[in-house]
Amino acid sequence: MKLIFFLLFPVFANAQVKPLLYQWRKISGPSQYKIVSPKSATTKVTNLVAGKYLFELKVTNSKNLSARDTMVLNVKPPLNKALAKNETVTAIIKSPN
Repeated sequence: MKLIFFLLFPVFANAQVKPLLYQWRKISGPSQYKIVSPKSATTKVTNLVAGKYLFELKVTNSKNLSARDTMVLNVKPPLNKALAKNETVTAIIKSPN
């Protein structure tokens, strides 16, 4: 399988105070990855390899109040290594608007 889709739906108690600023970052895991749109509510993470990743989403409102949530993404090596030659994994992580 070439693509894996992973959705994250954090809930924030004070989401009605807009605008909201989003910031995704990797806090641990393999060094090979790319967060495509780190300042978007929804982003793709590409170029993943097997391993355990921790990603954090920080949301800040117009009153400079913020909340953080952390997600774990476990990328496992393919069962059939012959089919997986030169493959990487893509994940989509998402928060509600």
